[in-house]
Amino acid sequence: MKLALLKGNRFNPWHLKAFQMLDGTEVVAFRADSEIQRYFREREGTQPAFNTEPIFFDTQAGPWPARLKNRLAARCFHREPKILPFHDRLRGFDLVQTWELFTDWSAQALEAKRRHGMPLSVMVWDNIPFNMERNPRRRAMKEKVATAADCFIVHTERSRRMLDLEGVDSARVVRIAPGVDTERFSPGSGHRAAFGLEEEDFVILFVGWLLPRKGIDFLLLALRELLHDPALCKHRVRLLMVGSGPGRDRVEQLVRRLGIGAACRFAGALPYDRMPEVFRSADAFVLPSIATPEWQEQFGMSLIEAMACGVPVVSTHSGAIPEIAGEAAVLCQPNDFVSLFEALRALILQPGRREELAGLGRARALERFGLEDYAAALSSLYADLLNGHG
Repeated sequence: MKLALLKGNRFNPWHLKAFQMLDGTEVVAFRADSEIQRYFREREGTQPAFNTEPIFFDTQAGPWPARLKNRLAARCFHREPKILPFHDRLRGFDLVQTWELFTDWSAQALEAKRRHGMPLSVMVWDNIPFNMERNPRRRAMKEKVATAADCFIVHTERSRRMLDLEGVDSARVVRIAPGVDTERFSPGSGHRAAFGLEEEDFVILFVGWLLPRKGIDFLLLALRELLHDPALCKHRVRLLMVGSGPGRDRVEQLVRRLGIGAACRFAGALPYDRMPEVFRSADAFVLPSIATPEWQEQFGMSLIEAMACGVPVVSTHSGAIPEIAGEAAVLCQPNDFVSLFEALRALILQPGRREELAGLGRARALERFGLEDYAAALSSLYADLLNGHG
């Protein structure tokens, strides 16, 4: 089977592992360059074991007068760049796997299906009904994809219910849980010295974009409270932040204003191959996500990575987090540094609770989020789609 994988500018290492495990499948990934993609590239480490093909925005390629005009419009008038058509390059593929209903690459996949007749599968992470519809073009695109795609892969119950509200036939929706390599992401010893940390430190770990929606600002506020709590005077609390992207200047400014620089470690973006070592260096992992009008946590791959490594997890009631973490995490109200402080304070003072959460997380990752199970489910689904079009 020859599979076209359209991840657009979300070509990231943790979503691609399962596609490298599809037996008898030639995968070609179509990839756009963008600020988001440059962040992901910092974390790739080794290249995936399949070929990639470039796709371009109209600010990057095409006749130079049009390209210049589009760049100026994007910069001065917030015009959204568009993908240059590439549907003809999908001819000859047996199956197209694209991402989200509202993306330009899904529109190109739909045109390829119309012209060449291959089945189309759409992977849906979004979980907000009627999202991304303020732009009439995107709304029309969503409606066309919702009607014509052969299959929709969702990772959470929230995404399934979103598609139901948007009128997608449930017979075309398949829920498959993403997976993590639970042999590589497993409990063990970290290397704290590599991050300027001491063995006696209580290390809180944050992994992700340094964007407001990831809740890092509230974590910094909670850290300041921890550092000034008399009950924790015997504990050396440190925050290790792994991530980059837009927002670093804002975060550093808040660190300075709170006067907590001595307790913070910025590791930047690290290759994905190093992440097990990062998680093993932590005493607690925190994903303090908040919701915005157009986004709430869609899954949280770092959640299952931390759980697989046996690291106690603290997170929030945001998006799909409760159904992913289950009883294996302490969940706080989003946008609430006080409840986040109280949850972390309790974990610092209660080693037995940390041990309990570590065991629950590891067991949940093994039971629900195995990488081999994810790859096998994808293989089975793709075979069914091909047989249905035979």
